[in-house]
Amino acid sequence: MHNINELIENVRHNEQIALKFFDIERCILSIGRCDQFVSTLTKEVQKQFNVPFVWINLITEAPLAHLVETLEKTVGLRDRVLFTRRSAMIDAIGTGNKTVLVNQDIGHYWEVIPQSYRSIIGSVAISPLTIDGELVGLFCQADQDVHRYDPTAKDTFLLDQLSIKISICLSNVTAREKLEYLATRDPLTGLLNRRQLELMLEREFSRCKSQNRDLTAVFVDCDAFKSINDTLGHNCGDEVLEYIAKRLLKHVYKQGLAFRFAGDEFVFVMPGKSYEQALEVAESIHDYLHANPLRYKSNLVPITVSYGGASVLSDAPTSYKHLLKLADERLYNYKNNRKRSVPTKVFKFLNKIR
Repeated sequence: MHNINELIENVRHNEQIALKFFDIERCILSIGRCDQFVSTLTKEVQKQFNVPFVWINLITEAPLAHLVETLEKTVGLRDRVLFTRRSAMIDAIGTGNKTVLVNQDIGHYWEVIPQSYRSIIGSVAISPLTIDGELVGLFCQADQDVHRYDPTAKDTFLLDQLSIKISICLSNVTAREKLEYLATRDPLTGLLNRRQLELMLEREFSRCKSQNRDLTAVFVDCDAFKSINDTLGHNCGDEVLEYIAKRLLKHVYKQGLAFRFAGDEFVFVMPGKSYEQALEVAESIHDYLHANPLRYKSNLVPITVSYGGASVLSDAPTSYKHLLKLADERLYNYKNNRKRSVPTKVFKFLNKIR
Protein backbone atom coordinates (compact mmCIF):
# COMPACT_ATOMS: atom_id res chain seq x y z
CA MET A 1 0.00 0.00 0.00
CA HIS A 2 2.86 2.31 0.86
CA ASN A 3 4.41 1.71 -2.56
CA ILE A 4 1.10 2.43 -4.30
CA ASN A 5 0.73 5.71 -2.40
CA GLU A 6 4.27 6.67 -3.35
CA LEU A 7 3.54 5.83 -6.98
CA ILE A 8 0.37 7.95 -6.94
CA GLU A 9 2.27 10.81 -5.33
CA ASN A 10 5.02 10.58 -7.97
CA VAL A 11 2.40 10.61 -10.74
CA ARG A 12 0.78 13.72 -9.27
CA HIS A 13 4.18 15.38 -8.86
CA ASN A 14 5.13 14.62 -12.47
CA GLU A 15 1.74 15.86 -13.62
CA GLN A 16 2.34 19.19 -11.87
CA ILE A 17 5.75 19.49 -13.50
CA ALA A 18 4.25 18.65 -16.90
CA LEU A 19 1.63 21.38 -16.43
CA LYS A 20 4.36 23.89 -15.66
CA PHE A 21 6.20 22.90 -18.83
CA PHE A 22 2.91 23.28 -20.73
CA ASP A 23 2.48 26.81 -19.34
CA ILE A 24 5.98 27.69 -20.51
CA GLU A 25 5.29 26.30 -23.98
CA ARG A 26 2.01 28.21 -24.20
CA CYS A 27 3.79 31.46 -23.32
CA ILE A 28 6.50 31.15 -25.97
CA LEU A 29 4.58 29.60 -28.89
CA SER A 30 2.95 32.84 -30.05
CA ILE A 31 6.00 35.12 -29.71
CA GLY A 32 7.32 36.60 -32.94
CA ARG A 33 10.41 38.52 -31.83
CA CYS A 34 13.61 36.95 -30.56
CA ASP A 35 14.22 39.48 -27.77
CA GLN A 36 10.71 38.85 -26.39
CA PHE A 37 11.20 35.11 -26.81
CA VAL A 38 14.42 35.06 -24.78
CA SER A 39 13.01 37.34 -22.10
CA THR A 40 9.72 35.46 -21.71
CA LEU A 41 11.27 32.00 -21.76
CA THR A 42 13.94 32.70 -19.17
CA LYS A 43 11.57 34.56 -16.85
CA GLU A 44 8.88 31.86 -17.08
CA VAL A 45 11.33 29.07 -16.24
CA GLN A 46 12.63 31.08 -13.30
CA LYS A 47 9.08 31.65 -12.04
CA GLN A 48 7.64 28.18 -12.64
CA PHE A 49 10.57 26.20 -11.23
CA ASN A 50 12.23 28.72 -8.92
CA VAL A 51 15.52 28.52 -10.82
CA PRO A 52 17.92 31.35 -9.85
CA PHE A 53 19.86 31.52 -13.12
CA VAL A 54 18.44 30.92 -16.60
CA TRP A 55 20.00 31.96 -19.90
CA ILE A 56 20.31 31.05 -23.57
CA ASN A 57 23.54 30.63 -25.52
CA LEU A 58 23.27 31.40 -29.24
CA ILE A 59 25.88 30.96 -31.95
CA THR A 60 27.37 34.01 -33.64
CA GLU A 61 27.30 32.25 -37.01
CA ALA A 62 24.53 31.48 -39.54
CA PRO A 63 21.60 31.07 -39.25
CA LEU A 64 21.50 33.33 -36.17
CA ALA A 65 24.15 35.95 -37.00
CA HIS A 66 21.49 38.54 -37.87
CA LEU A 67 20.19 38.44 -34.28
CA VAL A 68 23.43 39.48 -32.60
CA GLU A 69 23.06 43.26 -33.04
CA THR A 70 19.41 43.34 -31.90
CA LEU A 71 19.86 41.12 -28.85
CA GLU A 72 23.07 42.80 -27.70
CA LYS A 73 21.32 46.18 -27.73
CA THR A 74 18.18 44.99 -25.93
CA VAL A 75 17.92 46.40 -22.42
CA GLY A 76 17.19 43.76 -19.80
CA LEU A 77 18.76 40.77 -21.56
CA ARG A 78 22.17 41.05 -19.97
CA ASP A 79 23.05 37.63 -18.50
CA ARG A 80 19.95 36.16 -20.19
CA VAL A 81 21.54 35.76 -23.61
CA LEU A 82 25.15 34.87 -24.38
CA PHE A 83 26.76 34.59 -27.80
CA THR A 84 29.22 31.73 -28.15
CA ARG A 85 31.08 29.89 -30.89
CA ARG A 86 29.48 26.64 -32.02
CA SER A 87 32.76 24.84 -31.37
CA ALA A 88 32.69 25.94 -27.71
CA MET A 89 29.17 24.56 -27.36
CA ILE A 90 30.23 21.23 -28.81
CA ASP A 91 33.20 21.16 -26.43
CA ALA A 92 30.73 21.63 -23.57
CA ILE A 93 28.03 19.08 -24.42
CA GLY A 94 29.32 17.02 -27.32
CA THR A 95 27.27 16.27 -30.43
CA GLY A 96 24.37 14.48 -28.76
CA ASN A 97 20.82 15.76 -28.32
CA LYS A 98 20.52 15.13 -24.59
CA THR A 99 20.66 17.56 -21.69
CA VAL A 100 23.95 17.54 -19.80
CA LEU A 101 23.87 17.90 -16.01
CA VAL A 102 27.01 19.21 -14.32
CA ASN A 103 27.95 19.73 -10.67
CA GLN A 104 31.69 19.07 -10.86
CA ASP A 105 34.51 20.73 -12.82
CA ILE A 106 32.19 23.58 -13.79
CA GLY A 107 35.23 25.58 -14.88
CA HIS A 108 35.36 23.34 -17.96
CA TYR A 109 32.05 24.92 -19.05
CA TRP A 110 32.87 28.58 -18.36
CA GLU A 111 32.77 29.64 -22.00
CA VAL A 112 29.02 28.88 -22.10
CA ILE A 113 28.30 30.45 -18.69
CA PRO A 114 27.87 34.23 -18.17
CA GLN A 115 30.89 35.62 -16.36
CA SER A 116 28.82 36.99 -13.48
CA TYR A 117 27.52 33.48 -12.66
CA ARG A 118 30.76 31.52 -12.81
CA SER A 119 31.84 31.90 -9.20
CA ILE A 120 28.43 31.32 -7.61
CA ILE A 121 26.74 28.39 -9.33
CA GLY A 122 27.07 24.87 -7.95
CA SER A 123 25.29 22.91 -10.68
CA VAL A 124 23.96 23.53 -14.18
CA ALA A 125 21.68 21.86 -16.74
CA ILE A 126 22.70 22.47 -20.36
CA SER A 127 20.19 21.52 -23.08
CA PRO A 128 21.04 21.63 -26.81
CA LEU A 129 18.96 23.78 -29.17
CA THR A 130 18.90 22.85 -32.85
CA ILE A 131 17.56 24.17 -36.14
CA ASP A 132 17.34 21.73 -39.05
CA GLY A 133 19.41 19.24 -37.08
CA GLU A 134 22.30 21.68 -36.51
CA LEU A 135 23.34 22.86 -33.05
CA VAL A 136 22.59 26.61 -32.82
CA GLY A 137 22.36 27.22 -29.10
CA LEU A 138 22.06 26.02 -25.53
CA PHE A 139 19.29 26.46 -22.98
CA CYS A 140 20.88 26.67 -19.55
CA GLN A 141 19.60 26.57 -15.97
CA ALA A 142 21.79 26.83 -12.89
CA ASP A 143 21.63 26.91 -9.10
CA GLN A 144 24.01 27.50 -6.23
CA ASP A 145 22.92 24.11 -4.89
CA VAL A 146 25.31 21.40 -6.15
CA HIS A 147 22.53 18.80 -5.85
CA ARG A 148 19.97 20.66 -8.00
CA TYR A 149 21.36 19.25 -11.25
CA ASP A 150 23.20 16.19 -9.98
CA PRO A 151 23.87 13.88 -12.98
CA THR A 152 23.87 10.79 -10.73
CA ALA A 153 20.42 11.45 -9.26
CA LYS A 154 18.38 13.42 -11.82
CA ASP A 155 16.55 12.38 -14.98
CA THR A 156 16.68 14.70 -18.01
CA PHE A 157 13.62 13.46 -19.93
CA LEU A 158 11.43 16.55 -19.32
CA LEU A 159 14.33 18.93 -19.92
CA ASP A 160 15.04 17.14 -23.21
CA GLN A 161 11.41 17.55 -24.22
CA LEU A 162 11.46 21.22 -23.30
CA SER A 163 14.60 21.82 -25.36
CA ILE A 164 12.86 20.30 -28.39
CA LYS A 165 9.91 22.68 -27.97
CA ILE A 166 12.26 25.64 -27.47
CA SER A 167 14.15 24.66 -30.62
CA ILE A 168 10.93 24.62 -32.65
CA CYS A 169 9.89 28.03 -31.32
CA LEU A 170 13.39 29.43 -31.87
CA SER A 171 13.32 28.22 -35.47
CA ASN A 172 10.00 29.98 -36.10
CA VAL A 173 11.11 33.20 -34.41
CA THR A 174 14.44 33.39 -36.21
CA ALA A 175 12.77 32.74 -39.57
CA ARG A 176 10.45 35.71 -39.00
CA GLU A 177 13.31 37.89 -37.83
CA LYS A 178 15.42 36.85 -40.81
CA LEU A 179 12.69 37.92 -43.22
CA GLU A 180 12.37 41.25 -41.41
CA TYR A 181 16.15 41.68 -41.42
CA LEU A 182 16.40 41.02 -45.16
CA ALA A 183 13.55 43.44 -45.83
CA THR A 184 15.10 46.28 -43.84
CA ARG A 185 18.86 45.85 -44.34
CA ASP A 186 21.37 46.37 -47.07
CA PRO A 187 22.69 42.86 -47.85
CA LEU A 188 26.34 43.90 -48.26
CA THR A 189 26.95 46.17 -45.28
CA GLY A 190 24.15 45.13 -42.93
CA LEU A 191 23.14 48.77 -42.51
CA LEU A 192 19.50 49.79 -42.62
CA ASN A 193 18.36 50.43 -46.19
CA ARG A 194 17.01 53.55 -47.89
CA ARG A 195 13.39 52.60 -47.29
CA GLN A 196 14.04 52.43 -43.55
CA LEU A 197 15.77 55.80 -43.73
CA GLU A 198 12.70 57.40 -45.26
CA LEU A 199 10.32 55.77 -42.77
CA MET A 200 12.46 56.83 -39.83
CA LEU A 201 12.90 60.41 -41.10
CA GLU A 202 9.22 60.84 -41.86
CA ARG A 203 8.34 59.81 -38.30
CA GLU A 204 11.12 61.74 -36.56
CA PHE A 205 10.73 64.88 -38.69
CA SER A 206 7.12 65.37 -37.63
CA ARG A 207 7.99 64.65 -34.01
CA CYS A 208 10.91 67.09 -33.94
CA LYS A 209 8.89 69.87 -35.62
CA SER A 210 6.08 69.53 -33.08
CA GLN A 211 8.48 69.41 -30.12
CA ASN A 212 10.89 72.06 -31.44
CA ARG A 213 13.68 69.49 -31.16
CA ASP A 214 16.62 69.16 -33.54
CA LEU A 215 17.19 66.38 -36.05
CA THR A 216 20.29 66.16 -38.23
CA ALA A 217 20.98 64.04 -41.31
CA VAL A 218 24.49 63.68 -42.75
CA PHE A 219 25.53 62.20 -46.10
CA VAL A 220 28.89 60.42 -46.26
CA ASP A 221 30.40 59.55 -49.63
CA CYS A 222 33.55 57.58 -50.50
CA ASP A 223 36.03 59.60 -52.56
CA ALA A 224 37.33 58.08 -55.82
CA PHE A 225 35.24 54.95 -55.29
CA LYS A 226 34.83 54.27 -59.03
CA SER A 227 38.60 54.42 -59.51
CA ILE A 228 39.11 51.95 -56.63
CA ASN A 229 36.58 49.60 -58.23
CA ASP A 230 38.12 49.95 -61.71
CA THR A 231 41.70 49.43 -60.47
CA LEU A 232 41.40 46.86 -57.69
CA GLY A 233 38.12 45.20 -58.65
CA HIS A 234 34.63 44.99 -57.22
CA ASN A 235 35.66 42.67 -54.39
CA CYS A 236 37.91 45.40 -53.07
CA GLY A 237 35.14 47.94 -53.61
CA ASP A 238 32.79 45.83 -51.53
CA GLU A 239 35.34 45.62 -48.72
CA VAL A 240 35.76 49.40 -48.82
CA LEU A 241 32.00 49.86 -48.38
CA GLU A 242 31.91 47.35 -45.52
CA TYR A 243 34.86 49.09 -43.87
CA ILE A 244 33.15 52.48 -44.03
CA ALA A 245 29.88 50.97 -42.78
CA LYS A 246 31.58 49.48 -39.72
CA ARG A 247 33.17 52.82 -38.89
CA LEU A 248 29.80 54.55 -39.25
CA LEU A 249 28.22 52.12 -36.81
CA LYS A 250 31.10 52.56 -34.38
CA HIS A 251 30.78 56.36 -34.29
CA VAL A 252 27.00 56.69 -34.53
CA TYR A 253 26.18 53.88 -32.07
CA LYS A 254 23.87 55.06 -29.24
CA GLN A 255 23.58 58.51 -30.83
CA GLY A 256 21.62 57.75 -33.98
CA LEU A 257 21.19 55.34 -36.89
CA ALA A 258 23.29 54.62 -39.99
CA PHE A 259 21.91 53.74 -43.43
CA ARG A 260 23.24 52.79 -46.86
CA PHE A 261 21.59 55.22 -49.24
CA ALA A 262 22.84 54.06 -52.65
CA GLY A 263 26.13 52.98 -54.18
CA ASP A 264 28.94 54.46 -52.12
CA GLU A 265 26.67 56.95 -50.35
CA PHE A 266 25.71 56.53 -46.71
CA VAL A 267 23.51 58.57 -44.38
CA PHE A 268 23.50 58.79 -40.63
CA VAL A 269 20.68 60.44 -38.69
CA MET A 270 20.98 61.87 -35.18
CA PRO A 271 17.72 62.84 -33.45
CA GLY A 272 18.20 65.51 -30.81
CA LYS A 273 21.67 66.45 -32.08
CA SER A 274 22.58 69.78 -33.65
CA TYR A 275 24.16 70.32 -37.04
CA GLU A 276 27.51 71.11 -35.40
CA GLN A 277 27.42 67.98 -33.21
CA ALA A 278 26.67 65.74 -36.19
CA LEU A 279 29.46 67.28 -38.27
CA GLU A 280 31.89 66.55 -35.44
CA VAL A 281 30.93 62.89 -35.76
CA ALA A 282 31.40 63.03 -39.54
CA GLU A 283 34.82 64.63 -39.10
CA SER A 284 35.88 61.91 -36.65
CA ILE A 285 34.82 59.25 -39.18
CA HIS A 286 36.80 61.06 -41.89
CA ASP A 287 39.89 61.36 -39.70
CA TYR A 288 39.83 57.69 -38.70
CA LEU A 289 39.49 56.43 -42.28
CA HIS A 290 42.18 58.83 -43.47
CA ALA A 291 44.60 57.56 -40.81
CA ASN A 292 43.70 53.87 -41.12
CA PRO A 293 43.82 52.54 -44.69
CA LEU A 294 42.06 49.28 -45.54
CA ARG A 295 44.30 46.23 -45.76
CA TYR A 296 43.30 44.44 -48.96
CA LYS A 297 45.47 41.46 -49.94
CA SER A 298 49.02 42.88 -50.03
CA ASN A 299 47.90 46.50 -50.30
CA LEU A 300 47.01 49.23 -47.83
CA VAL A 301 44.21 51.04 -49.65
CA PRO A 302 43.81 54.71 -48.58
CA ILE A 303 40.20 55.76 -47.99
CA THR A 304 38.87 59.30 -47.74
CA VAL A 305 35.27 60.44 -47.47
CA SER A 306 33.31 63.61 -48.07
CA TYR A 307 30.25 64.63 -46.08
CA GLY A 308 27.48 67.16 -45.85
CA GLY A 309 24.58 67.61 -43.47
CA ALA A 310 21.48 69.58 -42.61
CA SER A 311 19.29 69.92 -39.54
CA VAL A 312 15.71 70.83 -38.69
CA LEU A 313 16.50 73.79 -36.42
CA SER A 314 19.37 75.35 -38.35
CA ASP A 315 17.96 74.92 -41.88
CA ALA A 316 14.17 74.90 -41.34
CA PRO A 317 13.43 72.35 -44.10
CA THR A 318 9.80 71.97 -45.15
CA SER A 319 9.88 68.16 -45.13
CA TYR A 320 12.22 65.26 -44.45
CA LYS A 321 12.85 65.03 -48.20
CA HIS A 322 13.89 68.66 -48.19
CA LEU A 323 16.21 67.90 -45.24
CA LEU A 324 17.88 65.12 -47.26
CA LYS A 325 18.14 67.36 -50.33
CA LEU A 326 19.94 70.08 -48.37
CA ALA A 327 22.35 67.55 -46.86
CA ASP A 328 23.02 66.02 -50.28
CA GLU A 329 23.72 69.44 -51.82
CA ARG A 330 26.23 70.23 -49.07
CA LEU A 331 27.93 66.89 -49.65
CA TYR A 332 28.52 67.72 -53.30
CA ASN A 333 29.61 71.27 -52.50
CA TYR A 334 32.11 69.77 -50.07
CA LYS A 335 33.38 67.30 -52.68
CA ASN A 336 33.73 69.97 -55.37
CA ASN A 337 35.60 72.32 -53.08
CA ARG A 338 38.05 69.55 -52.17
CA LYS A 339 38.24 67.74 -55.47
CA ARG A 340 41.87 68.67 -56.12
CA SER A 341 43.25 67.92 -52.65
CA VAL A 342 41.21 65.18 -50.98
CA PRO A 343 41.33 62.24 -53.41
CA THR A 344 44.97 62.97 -54.33
CA LYS A 345 46.26 60.41 -51.85
CA VAL A 346 43.94 57.77 -53.29
CA PHE A 347 44.74 58.56 -56.93
CA LYS A 348 48.50 58.51 -56.27
CA PHE A 349 48.16 55.07 -54.72
CA LEU A 350 46.02 53.73 -57.60
CA ASN A 351 48.38 55.14 -60.26
CA LYS A 352 51.31 53.51 -58.47
CA ILE A 353 49.83 49.99 -58.63
CA ARG A 354 48.38 50.21 -62.16
